[in-house]
Amino acid sequence: MKHGTFRWSAAVIAGLGVLALATPVYAQGWNYPSFTPPRVQARELNLGVAGDGASGTVMVGQWREGISSTTDVMFDLGFASPDNQDTRALLGAGIGHQLAWSGANNPLDAMLTLGFYGAFGGGSSLVRIPVGVSVGHRFPLQGGMAVTPYVHPRLSLDFHDGKSDATVNFDIGGNLELTPQISLRASLLFSGGDTFDNNDTGFGLALAYRPPGLRR
Repeated sequence: MKHGTFRWSAAVIAGLGVLALATPVYAQGWNYPSFTPPRVQARELNLGVAGDGASGTVMVGQWREGISSTTDVMFDLGFASPDNQDTRALLGAGIGHQLAWSGANNPLDAMLTLGFYGAFGGGSSLVRIPVGVSVGHRFPLQGGMAVTPYVHPRLSLDFHDGKSDATVNFDIGGNLELTPQISLRASLLFSGGDTFDNNDTGFGLALAYRPPGLRR
């Protein structure tokens, strides 16, 4: 990767990190982590569960499909069961583009993400348009395993209750590759804002499957 691109990526990450400390935030279409490590995938199916208190339990299925060696598209489908509220249906779509691969001159993988997500039901809706950068590094382990710690800060334009807000999301996650096809993910979500009663953090776990023969 060119040094100019690396400096640009670092500046974006630093800026989003500062905003995350000062701005009320929401996450994806509801309050759950993105479960998005910083590498484009040829194909991946992911099942996640998350929660943070008042926003309730979230179950979400995700499908990532590569459309080139540097770009994939992502789709979310699931539901949320907030406390003392009706169940919400979750729908979303996004795109990821590889900004950088880790190598001899660069320690980090970086992937630009852009999406459109919504939560519908209970007489109200929440629609969000986030853009961010997932950044991390893959560390090989013994036995063909590997671990990738990553962060995924995102700026978002949100529409809810007749209002619009500019907000920030921030995930700190880890992807553990058990085999070339199977990964376990854990992610801590920094969150808040009036929509979710000022909750500060959430947590999610996910299981990801990559069909054999499709990895790049």
